[in-house]
Amino acid sequence: MALDRVHSSETQLFYTGVRVPAVQSINFSTEKNSTDLRPLGNLSYGDRILNSNQTTNFSYSIIATTGASAFDPFYTFQEGEEGFLSTESYGFEVKDFAGKNTITGAYLTSYGLEGSVGSFVIGSSTYNADTVSFTSSDAIDFSDTSSDSFKVFIPRNIEIDSNLSTEGASTETLNIQNFSINVAINRAAVNKLGSRTPDFRYPQLPIDGAFSIGFLKNSVTGIDLSSLVVDTGTMSVNLKSDDGLTRMSYTMKQCSLKSVSESINLDGNNVINFSYTFCVKK
Repeated sequence: MALDRVHSSETQLFYTGVRVPAVQSINFSTEKNSTDLRPLGNLSYGDRILNSNQTTNFSYSIIATTGASAFDPFYTFQEGEEGFLSTESYGFEVKDFAGKNTITGAYLTSYGLEGSVGSFVIGSSTYNADTVSFTSSDAIDFSDTSSDSFKVFIPRNIEIDSNLSTEGASTETLNIQNFSINVAINRAAVNKLGSRTPDFRYPQLPIDGAFSIGFLKNSVTGIDLSSLVVDTGTMSVNLKSDDGLTRMSYTMKQCSLKSVSESINLDGNNVINFSYTFCVKK
């Protein structure tokens, strides 16, 4: 039977040959980086040549789960095994009923984690990769489809702590509705003479992360932002299992409040948003 279309249920992501569970979306694209050549005396370009450092953008998002850390590099960054500043590259395979796309030389360029009341905790990561190739062989079929069975993190199992003296926020004192952690890593490609593909992509320092919290306004809240000394401390997000044990933990050091905003909508609750910045050292 001819293949008339490929559905999301017929697509799987693999890392080191093992299927990545709880995937919600996959995106990859390539844009040619070229130089236009216009001969002297001509009004139009005569030719185009490819430059070095041809880059493929690859990203995917997942539902954060317990028991999936061995199958997905997303979890290695919060566990501190590699760190955001690592120059290690990754390889992925995207298989569907049509064939297989292979992504090689993928370096992390952005990382995100977010959770909100009524939703699961969602993780996302973006990579700059060296190459992407496709082959119609090694396609999957109906016998390869399966259902994931992992425990997820729900809002009541999320704990946020802070040791900031005046500008912190925690689940102990506030009705937090949502949070998000985002880290963007700019990388410089390092090439050898005569090579089009980078040997590695080095992170450009300094790197700052962003942490934001939204909570319900239930009393008069005032934050004095006029101080000449910025309050700096440590904030953490702990994702716990039903038995109260911490399964995933994110600790943000040198965390400072950058902005405060309040949103008001008709027939809705007033929500105050705190936005922090923190220093990435690993």
